[in-house]
Amino acid sequence: MKTWLIALLLGVCGLLWLLQQNHTLRTSLAQSRQLTQAQNSAIAQLNAQLTASRELADSNEQAQVALRQQLDSASAQAVQREQAITRLINENDAFRRWYSAELPDAVRRVHQRPACASAGHCLQPLPAGQSVPDAGK
Repeated sequence: MKTWLIALLLGVCGLLWLLQQNHTLRTSLAQSRQLTQAQNSAIAQLNAQLTASRELADSNEQAQVALRQQLDSASAQAVQREQAITRLINENDAFRRWYSAELPDAVRRVHQRPACASAGHCLQPLPAGQSVPDAGK
């Protein structure tokens, strides 16, 4: 009878130990599932950011290509203008004299801007009530 009682106590103790281990394993499994879900959501978020970054990089590259084309076009136009001016200077003596002559003093003063102390000072308009002096005087 004592052996049966000892066996029963050992069986109950073993059952309690198994229940405790089962609870510990269930808790660990739940924590690992939560961690897996958190990592999956982080991966999804990072993939979305990567996709957005790639799209932004593609649009930036397309914009750079467009700007390079505009720059090439503007450079080509500037070269054509310089060539046209050079051709006109070589062809027309009156144009050559006009092109090489200095601008009148009043025109030079209108085109010259004084140094700006700050950004707000650069936008000051020309004085409204003053007339430009005659270049012939």
